[in-house]
Amino acid sequence: MMTLNKDLDLFEVDCIKLNPYKAHFLLENPFPGHGETQFDVCTNQEAIKKEFVYILRDFESQAKRLRINGKNSAGKTNILRYFERLTEEARRNRLINVIHPIYVFAPGESYFDIHEQIVEKLSELFLGDLLTILQSTPKKIDELSEEIKPATELLAAIKAIVRRSDMLFALYEERKEDAFIRWLKGRKLPAADKKLLEDGMSLPDISSASLAIRFLDGFLQVLKKVGLCKGIVLLFDEFEEIFEGLTRARQSRYAQDLRHLFDTLKESVFFVIATVPEPKDLGQYPAIERRLGNTFNLEPIDSVEQAVAYVSDYLNDGRDKYEQHLRGQGKQPEQDRPDGLEPLTQEIVVTEYQSLLAKVKPAELDVLPGYFLPRMRERMKTIVEGSG
Repeated sequence: MMTLNKDLDLFEVDCIKLNPYKAHFLLENPFPGHGETQFDVCTNQEAIKKEFVYILRDFESQAKRLRINGKNSAGKTNILRYFERLTEEARRNRLINVIHPIYVFAPGESYFDIHEQIVEKLSELFLGDLLTILQSTPKKIDELSEEIKPATELLAAIKAIVRRSDMLFALYEERKEDAFIRWLKGRKLPAADKKLLEDGMSLPDISSASLAIRFLDGFLQVLKKVGLCKGIVLLFDEFEEIFEGLTRARQSRYAQDLRHLFDTLKESVFFVIATVPEPKDLGQYPAIERRLGNTFNLEPIDSVEQAVAYVSDYLNDGRDKYEQHLRGQGKQPEQDRPDGLEPLTQEIVVTEYQSLLAKVKPAELDVLPGYFLPRMRERMKTIVEGSG
């Protein structure tokens, strides 16, 4: 029983105290393993970063496109996630207007696979605030309906949500909001749910990509008019998968829908597209390639100095998270923040880099972050977890 009581005390212990990385100012191993993505670090891609910022600051331009090419494990997902964070921080610091990033991936077999991801994020970010605004100024809905033709049916559905039920049941209101999101995603609603959204106007099923894109355009225009969102940065990962594994007919349909998406939303969306170099079958759709914007290639790690910079950035990012964690708990660090590469050393970093370089060089390949950083993860794990 004494042992049981003692072990129950463990539930009261802050888990960070049991963390072997704490001594190095880290919550965990900051390096990604194989198949994992570190979202907050991006090194050695200055040309792409400058182009991204230039386009983002010039958001009023008609066509906002950027294509990023990189081999598998070159860091495409990393840089898209980095741009996601960079956009959010720029908005919080009022360096840009109300522009929000949306990351999409796994494009699936039709446009609706990415459409659902976009609608899900827009609803999460803005639907609650939009309903609050329109509930306080009900006449605004009719004004917007007159002004924004692509949003007429959409605003009729929103009007049905805004009009509070006499039942005043929160669950009933939530059901209407959920039905609206499912409808906007293009899902067929049961008759009872569809009726919740009809306000003197028959609500069409969103049965085609063109109709889905029309309502998405309308939704973005409404958000802009009420001041919630000036536009979005659509960070599109794994784009080449659209043209792999589909029949030619499905490829052609998907390509046609994407052309429509790019053209319809050119004022509201900054498209950032990540692809592998020369993706299979994409070359057969020059109309799509023309719409992807200027191409920038991800740079490999091509020097010892860059290898050290990658490791240093990941460690600093991990330490930033550690400090944020402590501040969130109302605590201060018990020690000074380590400098440099601790607990790694420059010798370890150089050794791992040169070892990987010796393996890939004979095949005329490059050292890519997706192979180098997992090596650093294993070295870190050996040093930190093996020292206790």
